[in-house]
This record gives sequence, structure tokens and C-alpha cells, in this order.
Amino acid sequence: MEPARVRFLEEGEEPVLPKWTKLLPQRWRQRKTVDTYPYTLTRVDGVLTGILQAERTAVLTADWRRGAVRLLAALEEAGAAIIVPPAEGEFPRERLPFAEGRRLAQLFAFAGAAEALRRQGRNPEESAFLLAGGEPHIWGRVLSSLGNEVNRLAIFTQEPETAEGVVQRLYAERGLMAEVFSSPKNAALGAADVVLSCGMEQRAYEHILKRGCIWLDFAGNRPVLRRLRSLRSDISAAEGFFFRMAAEGGEQAEGRLAEARAYLGCEAFREGFSAEDWDGERLFSALQEKGFSISGFSAFGKRVKIKPHPDKKP
Repeated sequence: MEPARVRFLEEGEEPVLPKWTKLLPQRWRQRKTVDTYPYTLTRVDGVLTGILQAERTAVLTADWRRGAVRLLAALEEAGAAIIVPPAEGEFPRERLPFAEGRRLAQLFAFAGAAEALRRQGRNPEESAFLLAGGEPHIWGRVLSSLGNEVNRLAIFTQEPETAEGVVQRLYAERGLMAEVFSSPKNAALGAADVVLSCGMEQRAYEHILKRGCIWLDFAGNRPVLRRLRSLRSDISAAEGFFFRMAAEGGEQAEGRLAEARAYLGCEAFREGFSAEDWDGERLFSALQEKGFSISGFSAFGKRVKIKPHPDKKP
């Protein structure tokens, strides 16, 4: 069993076709590609990789969707057990599980938030953390790596009553009192040093967020992530992590490939991969024992840096 990447053609990349097809008119050549040669298989840095010979689009045509399913079947036959999808673009989720990186990111959410603060030269114990949006089952996952360094926590939700159980559990188990609020006018929103975004709300309240704060998206809310990165240059915004994996000889991998490695190398994570209810703390501990640790931050499949705090003196 091994992971397999899938991707589309890069900009300017030509499909791989038999030489004789160059004799065909362009329209026939395109038809031959989608009907007969919709994909190629190769290895990149040792990882089995399937290339759908189409440009990335928002929605695949019916013909290319059939080609994508054929590609997945070929990868499964070649020994793939889990798929690492493209960072952007639609790809049919069929046959095999997909490692989007979000499950692993959610489990390491607070560990990542604390690491981001340290990279800014700030102390997590003195920082304010905010869960924004989402529902209790997402909060439960994100709270899996909550450490003793978190002393100030708030939850911003349009349905405060849904947070009651989470707040009670935090106090009973950790003695941590969390404030819950529903109005963006609450001072806690503008005071947060780290925002852990857990929902698909269409607003990031970018005009309210604290100068130099950190925004980590754990819900796949890319429109808001793009807007923040465009409008607030002082904010460090990411949607996932890079991981160092001791079991892979210290190799570093972006979150999607790291999640695929975790699926194959950690039985507890694999068993809970598709479950709605996680024992997140147990899974987080199991992955730590396997040597998974955060080594960087990512957005749209690429590494991003945590910016120095704009008010920090050199």
C-alpha cells in the first residue's frame, strides 16, 4: 500500500501522446486524448503520481470526469491505498479515500497556533485564542491538541447555545473558562492573537481583526482566506501545515501527503479517518508517538511564512 498523487496539466504542459497523433488535426487530437489517453502514470520524488491530461477547471466535463475515474482505477491497480488530490480544482472522490490534509490539520490546530505565535516571538501563555464559526464536532477535533499554554480562549458563534457542552467540558477537564459570544462588536474578536476559523461564514471581519494576528482556517473557507491575504498584509493567514515525520527519516511533507502517510502508518488514525466522532486527543497522541510534528505552514498547497509581528521591535 502506498499514497498516490493526482494532478492536472500544469500551465503550458502538453499531454503525453503517441508521436503519430501529431499527424491528426488538433480537434481530433484532443478527442483522442480524452477518449484513449486521458491520463499518464509516473513517479515524482518516489511518490506514485497520476496526471489527468486536462487543464484545471472549476468543473470537469462528463468526458473528463470519466477519464478521472479511469485514472483512479489505474492508481488503485498500481497499489495506491489513498489519494493526495490537487490543491485546487474539482476531482471525483471515488474508489479510494482522499487525503485533503484537513483532518490532520484539525488534530494539530492548537499545536500549530502555538508554534505560529512562537515564530512571531510571542508567548502562547500570554496570547488570546479564538474559535470562530463552526459546530461542536469541528470544535472537538480542533481542541484535540489544546495544551496547557492556552489560558485565554473565546468562541465566536451565531448559535451560542451549541457551545455550552464544549465550555462545560473545558472547565471540568482543564479548569479553562471560555467566553462565548455572537456579536462581532464583542471586544474579544478584535483582541484575538490567533483566530482558528472552523466554519464557512462569508465574512472574516477583516476590518476588526487585531493588527498582526494569525488566522488559521480549518474549514476549507478559501474565499475568506483569499480576501484576508489580499486585504490585510499584516496578518499571517494559512489553512494547513507542513509536517516532519520521524518514521520517514525526518522527511517534511505538506499536509495532504502527510495525512496520507498518517493514514498508512497509524492504525488509529486510519480507523477513525471517515468517522464523524473522533477521540481526537487519542489520535493526536498516537500521531505524536509516530513522530509527527509541525514544521511549517501552508496555503493553497504551498508553503507560507508566519510574518514577524508588525509591532515587534527588532
